[in-house]
Formats: sequence, C-alpha cells, structure tokens
Amino acid sequence: MLAPMDKAQIAQTLLLDPLNEGLNLLRRFQEAKGFRSYVMERKALLYPIGMLMVITSIACAAGTVMYVGGTRSALVLLAMLLVPFVLAGSFFVQAYTFASWLEERALAKALHRPRAAGPIALRLRKHGMDMGAMPRVPWVLAALFLALPMMLLLSISPALALALIVLHVGAPFAFARLDR
Repeated sequence: MLAPMDKAQIAQTLLLDPLNEGLNLLRRFQEAKGFRSYVMERKALLYPIGMLMVITSIACAAGTVMYVGGTRSALVLLAMLLVPFVLAGSFFVQAYTFASWLEERALAKALHRPRAAGPIALRLRKHGMDMGAMPRVPWVLAALFLALPMMLLLSISPALALALIVLHVGAPFAFARLDR
C-alpha cells in the first residue's frame, strides 16, 4: 500500500501539474512574441476549432446529465452538480492539448527545426500537411473529463458523439493543411 505522501505526490503529478502547465502555457502565450504572433496570424483558422471545443464541452456535460440523471430527480441533481466540472475540465483538456500543439508548431517554425521523417509524416507532408510533434496530453484529466463523458454521450446519442470525434480527429489535419 502507498504511503500518504506517495498518494499526495501522485495526485499532484496527475491533477495539479497539468493545471500548472496550462497556466505556464498561457503565460508563455502572453510573454512570447513569436508564439503570440503565430497564433494571432491564424485566428481565422482557430475560431472554428474553438467553437468545436465549446460545443464538445457542452455536449459532454449534457451527455453526463442525461446518462447519470435519467428520470430520477435525485440523480438529476447530482448530475447538475457535475456540469461545471465537466464543462471546465473538458474544455481545459481540449484547449491545453491544442495550445501545446500550436506552441510546438510555432517553435518548430521559428527555430527551423527539421521535420519528422517517419513514413506517415512523409505521406502527410506529400499532401500538404506537416503535423509536427505530438502534443502534451494530460492523460488522467483527458480520461476523466473528456473520454468518460464522451462515452456517456456515445451511449445516449451515438451520431452526435461520433460526429464530434470525427471533427476532433480531422481538425488538426485541416489546420495543418490550411496553415502554410
């Protein structure tokens, strides 16, 4: 069994470190001229992705309420109490992951880093998509606030959940294709 200090360290690593990294990412956006100008130059491409994140967060929260609450009033109250956490958590995970990917793209462009040379990267580059490095993902938060609510939504409304998943998978590819 883990000692209490070990449990606290695990909780901090899995939950608090991504929140601190998110704040650091926001600070780097505010202070680093290159990253900020990279994002500002691509605002027109980022608005639809931001709307997709908001819609996904709302859908995840609604799916959680409908799945947990059902028709029983006591469970509806519990589900309604979960709404702000699911909304904020799912949006944070999406925004953090996408923003870290954007930061990597901005750094690669500014430093003229060599691109990835794997077979998939070469094939995508042939079609005008340079995906760059894999973004940092807070996996525990992603599982709690995005994957689990998405599975609940999938059981309630499969078409909506699958459409959101397809849009999220396609969004970085579309962004990379349009960002030349």
